[in-house]
Amino acid sequence: MTIRIIFIWYDINIIKDDVYNQCNDILFTFHHDQQSCIDFIKSTPKNETIFFVSSSSYVVEILPLINDFRQLNSIFIYSIDQEYKVGENMFDKYSKIIGVFDKFEDLFQSIHDHIDLVNKQIETFKFYEKHQKSTRQLSKEFGSFLWLRLFKDVILLLPHDEQAKQEIIEKLKEYNRNNNKQMRLIENFDQTYKSEDALLWYTKESFLYNHLNKALRTEDIEFLYKFRYFISDLSKNLLCEYEQLKESLDSIVTYRGVQISKDEAKNLESSVGKLISTNGYLSTSFEKSIALTFITESREEKERILFEIECDLHNTDSIILAPIAHYSNNPSEEEVLFDLDAAFEILSVSRDLLSNIVVVKMKTTDEGSILAQQYIKQHRRYINTSSAKLIYGRLLAEIGQYDKCQQYFEHLLENPNGEDLSFIYYYLGMSEFNKGNYENALEYYKHSYDMLLNTEIPRVGSSACVLNDIGSILSIRGQYDQALDYYIRALKISQDHSNYPMIAVSLGSIGIIYRIKGEYHRALDYQMRCLDMKEKYLPNEHREIARTSDHIATVFNDLGDFANAMKYHQKSLKMNEKCLPIGHDSIGSSFNHLARVLTNQGKYDEALDYYIASLKNKENVFPNGHISIVKILSKIGYIYYLKKDYNFAFDYLEKSMKMRENLFSDIHDVNLLSTLTYFGLVLIKQHKYDDALIYSKSAFDLAKALQPLGHEDMTDCLTNIGIIYREMGNYSEAFEYFKKAHENEDVNPTKPSFIRLARNYDNMGICLYQQGNDETGLKYRMKAVRLIEQASPRTQHADWIDTIGNMFLEKKIFDEALECYLISLNMKLECLPANHVDIADSLMFLGDVYVEKANLENKQCKLKARSYYEQALIIYQKLDHYNTIYILNAIGDVYEKMHKYRLAILYYRKALEMCEKYSSADKSVRERIENNMARVQWLMN
Repeated sequence: MTIRIIFIWYDINIIKDDVYNQCNDILFTFHHDQQSCIDFIKSTPKNETIFFVSSSSYVVEILPLINDFRQLNSIFIYSIDQEYKVGENMFDKYSKIIGVFDKFEDLFQSIHDHIDLVNKQIETFKFYEKHQKSTRQLSKEFGSFLWLRLFKDVILLLPHDEQAKQEIIEKLKEYNRNNNKQMRLIENFDQTYKSEDALLWYTKESFLYNHLNKALRTEDIEFLYKFRYFISDLSKNLLCEYEQLKESLDSIVTYRGVQISKDEAKNLESSVGKLISTNGYLSTSFEKSIALTFITESREEKERILFEIECDLHNTDSIILAPIAHYSNNPSEEEVLFDLDAAFEILSVSRDLLSNIVVVKMKTTDEGSILAQQYIKQHRRYINTSSAKLIYGRLLAEIGQYDKCQQYFEHLLENPNGEDLSFIYYYLGMSEFNKGNYENALEYYKHSYDMLLNTEIPRVGSSACVLNDIGSILSIRGQYDQALDYYIRALKISQDHSNYPMIAVSLGSIGIIYRIKGEYHRALDYQMRCLDMKEKYLPNEHREIARTSDHIATVFNDLGDFANAMKYHQKSLKMNEKCLPIGHDSIGSSFNHLARVLTNQGKYDEALDYYIASLKNKENVFPNGHISIVKILSKIGYIYYLKKDYNFAFDYLEKSMKMRENLFSDIHDVNLLSTLTYFGLVLIKQHKYDDALIYSKSAFDLAKALQPLGHEDMTDCLTNIGIIYREMGNYSEAFEYFKKAHENEDVNPTKPSFIRLARNYDNMGICLYQQGNDETGLKYRMKAVRLIEQASPRTQHADWIDTIGNMFLEKKIFDEALECYLISLNMKLECLPANHVDIADSLMFLGDVYVEKANLENKQCKLKARSYYEQALIIYQKLDHYNTIYILNAIGDVYEKMHKYRLAILYYRKALEMCEKYSSADKSVRERIENNMARVQWLMN
């Protein structure tokens, strides 16, 4: 949790300049108007902390109006009048008052003391699951813990030299440039600091302690890198002290007192058995009484927590801690400091009834280290073959810090100090690639490739990764054949050099291209080979395995195997949530993949939720735009099209196209093809046929350029053009396009799609029907229905079949109408809740067919009609649906035809009663029911 301290100075002018000088690193605001001051406090987020400093003149008036705000932490009263006193009842009534000060120095000393106290109170723990591998609900915090471990690994290997020291000095001076006192301390640090004195400086000087722990809490990677010199010394000092401690003791107990929100306290209570890790250096005390002094003051909105930590010094190897009282300005506090990334298991949480303090008992554990060890082992393998400076930059990219990664390598390029320039250029290319700046990335990659080969001894083996990444850029730009050439070159080089990690990467890349080309089984073979190889050399749960799992799932999705698609995508999401920091863009990609499968399953609302989550993730990671955002906006537009919200659909497609034109106008890929196609579909529904034709023909031209003959994208484009001509009344032209679409689908390199074939049979049938060839047209449409039946059931397919069934019913071709409605009903029963109105509609349609058949055939048809109507009635009545009137009347009609007049009258009367209920009921409906009743009564008499 990150807390920002905000200062409000109320009705104070005389010390304004001093405030600026003393608080250069704190947000502060001055107010003279009471209401504006209150409004500002109200608008401050509840997770931020306000220090309120007021003159004595008006404090009595404003305190009752602000005291209860959760954000308000401390109140300081400043008075020029040395005789000014605050009554005891005022302190009792307003417990947040710290004191009354008539001297500026005393005021600021108290403020700084309370800033330190608040910083110490800030939550330094993150929760994650014990025995993570077997836990269903993987904690999303584990990724942050893992990357902190990796960061520490790299820091300890980076050069420990004067340049590294000067970087921390410059950063500290930058932050404290307006504070003369701190600047003198920093100069002293520069001149006198020795590595063995790290603990002494950490405990004595707040400018080091505050900045370092703030950077750790906020995971400010750039600042932490600047602090690498000091962090390395601090960890080494702690390790040295820890080794001495182990010689004299087997175990110790330490304590820490904090105040946290009631919600956070509840989280603790439900976390017994879980692990928590620190996100900074954890300060504790040997003395319980010292820890309690930090929580003596009780506040209504906070819970007082006492952590009691059992430390087994000989049976835990990964937890470094040391007593540092002999370094401290306050040795009586008996401070014990834990190094970064310590992990603890919560043993119990209980409340001491006398003190009303929540006591949390914990023990140190290697569990967190064990969970991370396999991943770190793989990471260290990489470190052993690369410069630590290069691996640090790579780490920034892996945790999604793409801007910082780029800045880091740009600085390294300016001052390489012997680092491999070819790899600096490669990582700069990787940074630009991750940010979506593909032209810049390509230039860096080409530069890297040239440097690798144009040397006395060409480094051909290292060039494979560069070739593969160039292939990825070509693939994104829609140049799939060229991309495939680069991937195959990279694969051959990697095989010649037995570079198994790179072989796996190239196999996966080739699989992606074959999937784009529609060769799904070939694509699946390459991805499975890629997965098999990655699982041999990577930890069981790794982001690269997650990436390949997504690619496998995508192929299954294209093949219509949605169960396997969901299985592999969910596997990937769980791995990414475990291995990556919260908010990493790969997690957003996992949401996007799941949305695509849900779309194909007809679960549009769920798909939309995942797309929106993916969009938020990508916009946070790439605030200036990215090709992935372009794609997601387009997919959201398509979802709204499927939901029949055509205005929203058009808006999102337009957003996608505008970002593409502004940032990625040179990329002509399959996503642009999809977007053009979606525009055409939406415009058809909006009856803007001329515009729809322009977009659809543009999509077809792009499909011809990108895809081989027989590809589904070409079939879809031809079909859409045919639909537009049909809607415009040009049936002969429409028929020709549908025929071309059918011929293209026949030469599909994979198995032809039932739905695409059905769509074209249906479209050709409609054209023939419109041209007067009813019999042949209906045969084509029935072929379509029987093909749809073989596809995965979806509600939109059922609606489509209902439309065809209606035509057969209208033509009194009852057997085909019944076949249509039964297929539709079975699809709806698989896709929808049992009481869904669409199921009732299907039952009603079946009843209608049997009523019509009964007029020509036998009593059995009337009984079947009544049965279907009664099933529909149950659903309509539960939903209080208007169609209840129709069904009641229809059942009455069936009974009338069976000469059961009393039952007919009963249902007609119920139908009439429902007309009374629905004031919107058409007058002609009421009249028809009344006529039915009159006729039956006449027959009865």
